[in-house]
Amino acid sequence: MKHSSDEIYVNGDYLKNNPQWDMQDAPWKAAIIASLIKKNNIEPATVIEIGCGSGRVLYELNKCVKGIKQLSGYDISPQAIALADQVQSENLKFFQEDILLRKTEVSDLLLVIDVLEHIDDFYGFLRNIKTRGRNFVFHIPLDLSSRTIMKPHVLFQQRQSVGHIHYFSKEMILWALQDTGFEVLDWVYTKPVVDIDRPDSFKRAIKKMLRNISFSLAKDWSVKKWGGYSMMILAK
Repeated sequence: MKHSSDEIYVNGDYLKNNPQWDMQDAPWKAAIIASLIKKNNIEPATVIEIGCGSGRVLYELNKCVKGIKQLSGYDISPQAIALADQVQSENLKFFQEDILLRKTEVSDLLLVIDVLEHIDDFYGFLRNIKTRGRNFVFHIPLDLSSRTIMKPHVLFQQRQSVGHIHYFSKEMILWALQDTGFEVLDWVYTKPVVDIDRPDSFKRAIKKMLRNISFSLAKDWSVKKWGGYSMMILAK
């Protein structure tokens, strides 16, 4: 999983900027993953996550999906694995290494959650992981919107704070998966973090209301207008 900004995940800069390593988002991400695989009759016995971060998505998935025998998380960051090791258990293990440099068995379900936007050669990455799983779940932020195109400093903030080096729309993601041999089985939008358990200022409350109204009426338009949404994608 090498790219030009790997250093920020190894030297502690990413942890400094993101001390929770997104663990607060793990419960709802795991719930959506569980819903997608249940809806599509997928019952994984083995789950691997590439770029597992704090490990909390695997931890939460282990609680809400029955029948998983083994979960394994891989990340190049020593700080991330230190956080993840806090929740390891008999069937939940974490490894500080690049899984693409290691021979592993094919997993029933391979998770790639908020990773693709950090990878330099993401097309090569997608082709390399294709043989590592029977089913895949991707969570990918849709950073490109009319707002961010008009205000590119927002994208630059993402680049500086969380290391995004690629910016996607829904169509770009679906094209990339098709180009690299994946078949998309199902997908859903996920809402911006600003809509989830955050105290509302007046401005944020108005923005939240407008987002919710427009999203209920026209999801694609709302995503392209407001930005900040992501996609959770089930593929094989």
